[in-house]
Amino acid sequence: MKKNNLIEEILEKEWSYFSKLNNIGGRADCQDNREDFIIMRKSQWETFNEETLLSYLDDLNSKNNPLFQKYGQMMKYNSPQEYEKVKDILENPSKNKITSVEKIMSIYMEWEEEFFKKYPIFSSMGRPLYSTEDDYIETSIETYLRGELLSYSEKTLNLYLKYIIEMKEKNINLAIKNMDNLASMQGFKNSDEVEEYYRNLQKN
Repeated sequence: MKKNNLIEEILEKEWSYFSKLNNIGGRADCQDNREDFIIMRKSQWETFNEETLLSYLDDLNSKNNPLFQKYGQMMKYNSPQEYEKVKDILENPSKNKITSVEKIMSIYMEWEEEFFKKYPIFSSMGRPLYSTEDDYIETSIETYLRGELLSYSEKTLNLYLKYIIEMKEKNINLAIKNMDNLASMQGFKNSDEVEEYYRNLQKN
């Protein structure tokens, strides 16, 4: 299966899961915004290699709902009281899984910090960086990423960790590549052009 087709299949399955999630506070506006969901998720999946994508597609085809797991795990940090209501039906991650998640987090958060430093205006338009900034309205990149990674199977996590390490060794920042993809889908060339555009707006 070609990578583009693989990503399209993942996006369709994710949207089906996401749009049907039962939100404790009621249905969220973003659950009716398919266009934004597809843009955000596609920009991320395009930074993955095919092997990891294939494994994640298997995760989506399993009986376990990865998106329910992801948002449930995130609640531990951004909605701790609500988390207590769902924690017993969430997966209890193994030590190996937690170790893999933390290894990926340590690399990816460095990449995110580099993005925030290099693109202060562009980065200010999105999520805050650290879990300490979480509240009921905003969920940080750190919390979102941890929830996302915990929703993957151990096979997918191990493949992604291997890929992340390879990218780090090649000095390729996947956080910036993700945002370059997002910029491109919104009519810009890359993150540099977004930053320059809004910097010029601030001057005028």
